[in-house]
Amino acid sequence: MTVPRYNFCDLLPAKTLTKMATAIGLCLGISPLLYAQLPAPVEAALNRAHISTDDISLVIMPVTATADNNTTTSTKTVKSRLPAVVPLNLVQKVKAEQPDLVDADELPPELESTASPSKIAAQKLQTQPAQSNPAEKKTAPASSTASQNKSSAPAHNNPALTQGLIDTPAHESASDALAAVNPSTVDDNQPLAYPLRHLSELPRTPASTMKLIPTFIALDLLGPNFVWVTQAYHTGFISANTLYGDLIIKGSGDPKLTLQRLNKLLEQVKQAGIQHIKGDIVLDSSVFQGVTKDPAAFDNDPLRPYNASPDGLLVNFSTLELTAVPLLNDAQRGTAKLYYKPLMADYDLPTTLPTASLGNCSSARSSLAPIWQAQGLKFNKSLPTSCGARTFYIAYPDAKDFAKRVVKGQWLSLGNTLSGSIKFLGLGNTVAGDMINTETPLKTSAGTYLDMSSSTDKNAVLAQSVSVLPASPLPFVRYPSLPLSQQIFDINHYSNNVMTEQLTLTLPLFSDPSAAPDTTGHAIKPQKDSYSNYTKALGTINQWWQKNLTTPAPVMSNGSGLCRDCSVTAENLADLLQFAYNHRYFDTYVNSLGVAGISGTITEHAERLPSSAAIGRAWIKTGTLNNVTSMAGYVHGKSGQDYIVVGIINGSTNQAPLNTYEARYVLDTMLDWTAKH
Repeated sequence: MTVPRYNFCDLLPAKTLTKMATAIGLCLGISPLLYAQLPAPVEAALNRAHISTDDISLVIMPVTATADNNTTTSTKTVKSRLPAVVPLNLVQKVKAEQPDLVDADELPPELESTASPSKIAAQKLQTQPAQSNPAEKKTAPASSTASQNKSSAPAHNNPALTQGLIDTPAHESASDALAAVNPSTVDDNQPLAYPLRHLSELPRTPASTMKLIPTFIALDLLGPNFVWVTQAYHTGFISANTLYGDLIIKGSGDPKLTLQRLNKLLEQVKQAGIQHIKGDIVLDSSVFQGVTKDPAAFDNDPLRPYNASPDGLLVNFSTLELTAVPLLNDAQRGTAKLYYKPLMADYDLPTTLPTASLGNCSSARSSLAPIWQAQGLKFNKSLPTSCGARTFYIAYPDAKDFAKRVVKGQWLSLGNTLSGSIKFLGLGNTVAGDMINTETPLKTSAGTYLDMSSSTDKNAVLAQSVSVLPASPLPFVRYPSLPLSQQIFDINHYSNNVMTEQLTLTLPLFSDPSAAPDTTGHAIKPQKDSYSNYTKALGTINQWWQKNLTTPAPVMSNGSGLCRDCSVTAENLADLLQFAYNHRYFDTYVNSLGVAGISGTITEHAERLPSSAAIGRAWIKTGTLNNVTSMAGYVHGKSGQDYIVVGIINGSTNQAPLNTYEARYVLDTMLDWTAKH
């Protein structure tokens, strides 16, 4: 009698074998997933883009929600903590209601609040008859044509892509070729049983995915209701709508003190009884010290708003908005009318500009070649006629000088007067402008100190027999910022660098990472430190990280990711995203991220991969620098499982520079593959 011989492995399901191998590897101190095989579609996309598997770090990790978000002991679980998936039949309608930033330099929109795409979709579902959605089992419709003004065309229309990544034959469409990278037969909607990691502990340059770090830490330490408060004080006294003294505006580091919000602050000063100032306006930005940077240092492009320097009193992102409108009447044909926001006092801004038929319309630097001179702005190129009516954004190289000119211009535009000038408080971080006069103020019989240094006739003023308001020991105007929740939305949705730096520098001023989290939800918090700098800010982040997470802290020199000396591992970001997933403020955090194919910097995902399963079901922060492409966030798989996804691609130093558009396809494929599980 022959005894049958069985292969033990043949008797076990593949998933069981994988789990056993993982457990054995952990027991032996070996990570079986360190060199895990990449998903086949991702590896195929890498090959087509001529990117080595050594150049990508990747984490795809299932994550589970607990029912009680404030404890870690609850064993009861809930299905998902992610926002509702945007149905495919509503993608275009929801996308149409999102702010469309058609210029890479464009500033975040002036919004008081922002409804997430998921909430908009839910509202639309309530207003239409209930019906099945057969499109959920089919491919997503191709996105509408991108605006002609977009600085980066849809990837599948980019010659560099169709030649380098796709090698598309003349008879084959780009979307058909992409299907080869993302085969529709991948799996059968089954969830992943274990995390997938590839070189996840290798430090890499993260680009703007690093913004995920300070934005979440700020939420944890400060809460979504936190506001910055810009304050106005005065010296001297007020009589008949005239301030005999100085108006002092003290900045708090507000990341979004836009022109409109500055006007509201100045209007409150006017409503408080000050219309004429017989003195100076003093700007106090001392809350941040030693943070001014050379705007040309990173990439020798100081005119781009993403290079703007942080400041304790940052006004309108230190950026000028210029709108050029070609004149069509015969007498003025060949000329464009120029409009500016904000106006800059004591600075010449040309009102017209010649037009030319030659030249492409792109950034202000390429199209207009502007130069900030001592007394005014100069353009070295004519406006290309291909621009039509076009708005450009030009960063001013000195945040303090910009604030001086804008504050004075706006104060006068409100019908007010100023006999003195605009000055900055004379502290160590002052890099431009006059210092405040430190002359000892006068003392009245009532014991009130008055700064009369700007008055030409102090005795005449003091002799007036009118009621006098003493100098206020407390601010007489307190103007709150937009809440932190809105600021974080702008940072992560539009990847605004200088807003991120403002937020990062704020952390040590109002928080203590060693203390218990503040769950009061108060909007205004007491200031714990007199000033902040990068040493304090990055130290706060490092201290928080060591207290709350398990991976070694990332290496950071700023908060925005606009750095070559910063390094983050994919495991770092996955660790952070996992901690955030069951946090009490997760809803605010995840809704600050762009929705794949619909909003934020991941909008064009649907144009690159029209049939992607991730459209409407992935919440992602992207990052791009020369030689760097990255994505990180959350995906709701078709199986119902939630996933954390992190992908970072850095070009090899010994090879040709990385084509970031081609690399973006690889990470798009990662999202698509994950969403199918």
